[in-house]
Amino acid sequence: MKYFSRLSFVLIFIIVFTFISISPSNAVAQDKNSVVTEHFDNRYTFWGGYSAQSVRFLGKTRNSQTQILRIGFQKYIKELNNGFSLWYSAGIIPYLHFDYPKRDANDRRTTSNGFGFSPAGFLVKKYHSKWITPFTQTTGGIILMDEYFPTDKGRKLNFTFDITVGNIFTLNSFSDLSLGYKFHHISNAQTGSENPGLDSNFLFLTLSFH
Repeated sequence: MKYFSRLSFVLIFIIVFTFISISPSNAVAQDKNSVVTEHFDNRYTFWGGYSAQSVRFLGKTRNSQTQILRIGFQKYIKELNNGFSLWYSAGIIPYLHFDYPKRDANDRRTTSNGFGFSPAGFLVKKYHSKWITPFTQTTGGIILMDEYFPTDKGRKLNFTFDITVGNIFTLNSFSDLSLGYKFHHISNAQTGSENPGLDSNFLFLTLSFH
């Protein structure tokens, strides 16, 4: 299972960079000195992230490796001051995988999978050029795990929130690529007998269409 999970992420990277390589070079025809402004209201995102090591911040579960896939939707809301724009963000998480030491089983390495959705989120970004569009984003949602997580006194139903910072690189007139860092927290919000929680530091890659 662990090798299958790693293979899935390798395949994602291959697909992304294959797409980049076959994209027509003249998809965005513009003068080098011109300023490109966004003219679309909706974005559809596909991203994967990997966390090599969990941290003890809000959560108490250490030494976890985490992988995640997410399909997202972003809706333009309005322009803010100083060239910033505000977007609504939501998404479905079809795959979330944890490999962690289960503390009520003598820290035995355990794997657990989940899926869920994040209906509440907002993104703020500022366009500078096709290679420089910094953004920050936060989302919240629920995750249903395949077993009680991360201990036997936890719950299958858990809640998540994350904070993201990154940069958007424009590929052509209909797609872009984002790289960045995401802090991700999952816990049962004190609804279980135990609530150790888990914090992940994701490095992620996102492919977006509009």
